[in-house]
Amino acid sequence: MPGKPRPVLFLTMILLPALAFASTDSWPAGPGVEIGHAGEPGHLPGDVEPSGAVWHPRRQKLVIVSDSGQVSEMDPLGGPVTTWEVGGDLEGITLADPASDLVYVGVEHPDGVLEFDLAAGAPTGNSWDLTDWMDGSNNLGLEALTWVDGLFFAGLQQDGRIFVFDLLPGGEVQYLDSFASPGGRNDLSGMHYDRCVDVLFAIYDQYNVIVEMSPDGTVIREYELAGDNQEGVALIGGSTTGQTTIFLAEDSGEVWRYEGYPIEPCQDPAPVEEPGPRLQIGFNCFPNPFNPMTRIQFTLPRARQVRLGIFTPSGRLVTDLLAAPLGAGSHAVTWDGRDDRGRPVSSGVYVCSLAAGDFRRTARLVLIR
Repeated sequence: MPGKPRPVLFLTMILLPALAFASTDSWPAGPGVEIGHAGEPGHLPGDVEPSGAVWHPRRQKLVIVSDSGQVSEMDPLGGPVTTWEVGGDLEGITLADPASDLVYVGVEHPDGVLEFDLAAGAPTGNSWDLTDWMDGSNNLGLEALTWVDGLFFAGLQQDGRIFVFDLLPGGEVQYLDSFASPGGRNDLSGMHYDRCVDVLFAIYDQYNVIVEMSPDGTVIREYELAGDNQEGVALIGGSTTGQTTIFLAEDSGEVWRYEGYPIEPCQDPAPVEEPGPRLQIGFNCFPNPFNPMTRIQFTLPRARQVRLGIFTPSGRLVTDLLAAPLGAGSHAVTWDGRDDRGRPVSSGVYVCSLAAGDFRRTARLVLIR
C-alpha cells in the first residue's frame, strides 16, 4: 500500500490560482515512432484504447491502461505486448516505488484508484474511492493520475482541476488540496511527474498542448503536442544530457515514442533499487498540538540518507533538524519551536518534512504559545 496510518498530512506548498495562457512553443522533440497499434499483429489487442501511460525503470517497460478495461505492458521499442483484463474505465496510471511491481490505476465512474500487481498480472484488492471530491459529469471525471513525492495528483477532465490526495491503508483517503488548471483549461487528459527535475507534465487533448509546471501549479513552459487524441504521457526522465524519451498514448489505439524531448539535465539522487521489500516509513509527531516542544519519531526498515526539516505552509524552511545517513530501526528527534537561528517561532501551523531516499512524508504540526 502507499503508506502506513499517520497524522493528518499537509501540503508543503501554496497552490496558486489559474494563470493566463503561457506562450506555446512548437513541438520540441523529434519525429515519432509508433510502437503500439491496436489490432496489428504483435501490438495491442484490437479493443484497447490507450488512455494513460507510465514508464517502469526497473522493469524497463512502458505500462499503459485502456478505457476499455485493460492493463498492458510493452517494450519501449515496440514488439510483444502483455495485456491483462481488469474491467472498468481505466484512465490513468502511475508508479509510486520503482523497486516494486505495484502500479496505481486511475478509474473513471466511479472515480477512484486501484492497486495493480504487474508481477501477478492482477489487482491486489486495494482501492480508494475519490467520488467525494471527484465526480465529473457526462464521462468527464478522473482522467489523469501521477505520484508526486508521496502524494497522488489526480486530474479532473471536466474543468482541468488537479486534486492532491494521500492514499492510506484500508482504503482511507486524505484529501489535501486542489488547484485550478493553469490558464483555466479543461480536458486534462494525462499527467507525469519527474522527480529528478521536480516538474509536473500535463497534457490537454482539446488544446493539443503539453504544459510543464511546478507541483504548485506554476507554469514553466508549454509546447504544442505531436499527434492527436492524446490521453496519456510518460517520460523516461532523469536525464544527464538535457534530452529524454517521451511516450504519448492516444485513444485512437496508438502508442508513440519520441526522442529528444528537452529536459533539464539532472542526476537522480535515488537510483532505482533492486527488487526487495517495499520501503515503509513509520512517522508520527507527539504531542501535536504542542508547546514548547514535540517529538518526531520515525522507523526505517533499512539504512537511508535522511533529511528532516520544518517548513512554513508556503514552503519556506524554518530549520533543518537532521541531515545524515541513518541505519535501520527507530529514530527520534525533538523540535523546540525555534528557527535555524535559535529564535522562538510564533504560534501557527508548520510542516514537518521527512525525506529518506526515494520517499517523502509530511506531517502538519500546530504550535500553540
